[in-house]
Amino acid sequence: MKIKKRILSAFLAFLLFTPQTFANTYNDLPEVDIQAKSAILVYAETDEILYRHNIALRREPASITKIMTTLLGVEYGNPDEIVTAVESDFFDIVEGSSSVNPPIKVGEEITLNDLLYCAMVASDNAACNMIARHTAGSVEAFMTALNERLAEIGCENTQYTNTHGLPDSEHYTTAYDVYLMARECLNNQTVMEMAHTEIYETAPTNLTPEGRQLTTTNNLITRRRFPDYIYPYARGIKTGSTEAAGHCLVSCAEKDGLTLVSVVLGASVDEETELIRSFTETRDLFTWGFENFSVKSILNKANPLASVKVLQGLRQDEVNLVPEKGLEALLPNYVNPEDIKKDVTVYSPDGVQAPVTEGALLGEVKLSYEGHEYGTVTLKAAMTVERDNLQATQESVTNFFDKIFGSPSEGGESGSLRWILWILIGIVALIVLYVVFVIVVNMRKRRNRRSYNYRGKKRYK
Repeated sequence: MKIKKRILSAFLAFLLFTPQTFANTYNDLPEVDIQAKSAILVYAETDEILYRHNIALRREPASITKIMTTLLGVEYGNPDEIVTAVESDFFDIVEGSSSVNPPIKVGEEITLNDLLYCAMVASDNAACNMIARHTAGSVEAFMTALNERLAEIGCENTQYTNTHGLPDSEHYTTAYDVYLMARECLNNQTVMEMAHTEIYETAPTNLTPEGRQLTTTNNLITRRRFPDYIYPYARGIKTGSTEAAGHCLVSCAEKDGLTLVSVVLGASVDEETELIRSFTETRDLFTWGFENFSVKSILNKANPLASVKVLQGLRQDEVNLVPEKGLEALLPNYVNPEDIKKDVTVYSPDGVQAPVTEGALLGEVKLSYEGHEYGTVTLKAAMTVERDNLQATQESVTNFFDKIFGSPSEGGESGSLRWILWILIGIVALIVLYVVFVIVVNMRKRRNRRSYNYRGKKRYK
């Protein structure tokens, strides 16, 4: 058994850390050319993965780290509080790394809200340390809380050692885990407003009286830098770039009622066009997703999917089972909803006891297609079935005797006892009838005797 467990563990590790060269997760879809080291495209509403490439391999996230720093800063801090920069806020900041213009200085007093915009929009590194120290008391305490939060949201292959994403061999994540972080941001309106801000004006400070103008590093949402990258349906979220990490981007896009999330890690620069592929490949993923997928109804709550026998039902010996709710799913355009596999489970396949109330939960259906699962829906009774009390009483009596003596049709000892019982019941019934007959006859004789006098003559009144 131990050997089998070791083999299984080794196999799972192989799957986790071996590059996944396949692209889209459905058959018969056109290919999309993604050259980044890792990439994923997800339908945010249901977490359905539409495209995956090396999504479980560990990568350096660079400044994508800052989405979690911003998220915790928003959740635990007061945006109106003033934060004063101290020397320790710059302890791990590398000269020439990402910062606002002019750079934040020791002694500068900035609101927490402006620091959050500095981190999320302009990707300032020192601002991240200031946010951490202010909200948690120290950067170390903040990082402990941040890693705990990562575990809570399901990031199993992520470890962050700093607030900003500057290179560190112990600072890593995966494309899938970054998606989970992005999903948390989607649920926080304040963070998403920052993530989708093109330009932001900070308030004047004691050392920067003119304030600062921040411009997003995300070229998908601004024409001010390189208009060739713009994607009109994009909403945020965060860029990242170091020599070790390559070009990284996590982004969201909304179109036709669909919300897709893309993560691209370790992208390069196209040698011919000199375009940064983290932007062009993210745009290609979104275009591919919107062109090839749409939401379709795969379950109608009015259509019966099964029936179940009703025991002791009044004028009804079975009841239909219908879905408790309808269900929609994002499917490739070529898939016919009728082809969705429906695995039905009836909780009591041998039948249910009457009475049955309309809406009673009696089963469930699991929907899937080509290995993709779309959910499980409970099945309910489509109508009420009353109980047949006469039939129930008869069956109760029969069952009582069957338990004691067995059925008359049974062979062996129990069958014999059953026949003996019926013979005894017949004998008792005959005796009772005989006694009643004798009593009736005697009563008639007594009445006849009273009608005559002792001489045998009839008396007249």
